[in-house]
Amino acid sequence: MEDRNQILRNIPQVEKLLQDGEINRFIGAIGRSAVTGAVRDVLAETRSRAEKGEPVDPGSIVPAVATRCRAKLREKLQRVINGTGVIIHTNLGRSPIGADILKKLADDCSGYCNLEYDLAGRKRGRRGGFAEELLCGLAGAEAALIVNNNASSVFLVLNEFARGREVVVSRGELVQIGGGFRIPDIMRESGAVLVETGTTNITTVEDYRRAISGNTAMIFSCHRSNFTQEGFTGSPSLRDLASLKSEGVIFVRDLGSGNLIADRRLSLSFEPTVRSEIEQGPDLVCFSGDKLLGGCQAGIIVGTKDLVGRLRRNPLMRMLRVDKITYYILQETLIRHVNGEDGSIALWRTMHQDKKAIGARISRFLRLITDPEGKKMLKKTATTATIGGGAMPGFRMESLGLRIDIPGMGADDIYAALTEAEVPLIGVIIDGRFTIDFSAIPDTDVAAAADAVNRLFAFHGGGQ
Repeated sequence: MEDRNQILRNIPQVEKLLQDGEINRFIGAIGRSAVTGAVRDVLAETRSRAEKGEPVDPGSIVPAVATRCRAKLREKLQRVINGTGVIIHTNLGRSPIGADILKKLADDCSGYCNLEYDLAGRKRGRRGGFAEELLCGLAGAEAALIVNNNASSVFLVLNEFARGREVVVSRGELVQIGGGFRIPDIMRESGAVLVETGTTNITTVEDYRRAISGNTAMIFSCHRSNFTQEGFTGSPSLRDLASLKSEGVIFVRDLGSGNLIADRRLSLSFEPTVRSEIEQGPDLVCFSGDKLLGGCQAGIIVGTKDLVGRLRRNPLMRMLRVDKITYYILQETLIRHVNGEDGSIALWRTMHQDKKAIGARISRFLRLITDPEGKKMLKKTATTATIGGGAMPGFRMESLGLRIDIPGMGADDIYAALTEAEVPLIGVIIDGRFTIDFSAIPDTDVAAAADAVNRLFAFHGGGQ
């Protein structure tokens, strides 16, 4: 009993541990509360073992706390290297934002800005007005509105125009988007009454026409951007659906991907542009800001002035509106679209690159690998990249990558080890082999990727 009490007395106090250099360094990175929590958890476990008579090593306390703090550090939002071959990777932040735009953001918005102040009129202004003006020009629409994501766009539209009334949707378009959000669920929560028409694979304009009743408020069309239908399928054109509009029935299109670029370098089957959709007659078109538009998370609604005006006055806008950072990033991204400078948008630099550019990055990466034995464990391989983010399902682009094979390490082990790098490198397992696809790795990340692999070889392979 005396020995146990002596062990308990020798367990250091929380404040003393917080002053230890190996622990204290984490306070600036993850915050005092998180570090204190890690200390208390380890001390509680240590005391519990001591009280049970189990062996306790006081010298293991500091390393145990540091291990927990390092794990907590990995939970922070931070830079990672995208070696997955998925260009718009939802789990990795969707569209990358260029350093040039972020530099301008820091210069213009680190202090105060004219978020709701009209500098020309020297009075209170409307937030987002300039970005919305740019959107109108790009989309060929009368008005635009920006909310916090595209699910919000759809919800706001349904709530404003179809609360308590019917919305006609094809059964083939009752999609589920990321995170388990389903169109029927959004409709129900908005107060709209879903009316299904047609079949899973074929819906005709007559199906829509027969589904319209005296309580119908809206025809809703959802672009199938995250899956494909092949074989015996059919659906009416947007122009056909627009012909069903009336004084009491509006036509709303959820495009999702937000493509603003009509470029001959792109596949003929590429995502339709917002302008081409508007030209076919929908009253409103909704889309995302962080997919093919190449900006940050936002939901964008474009369409007729009177309908967008009603949305702007909806009380939900106070909840769904975005902040100055979102407006600014969208504004600067849209200016590049307006000027035809899509190559200066980080996402579209990646979209427009060729295999030669990808190969050059791999060559530079290999020159930075310092262990000759480690280089033998890297093999260049052909890969296929995807756009991702719910855009262009089934669309593949030729790419290049490196396969890593380390004796005694499985693909999952290599994957886990590289996520622990100073700048985590996220790759992909293809046919049981860990692979780094270089299509979405910018030139600025090549050195950090090489450093991660060098450290992997130093600990687990290479010359050892």
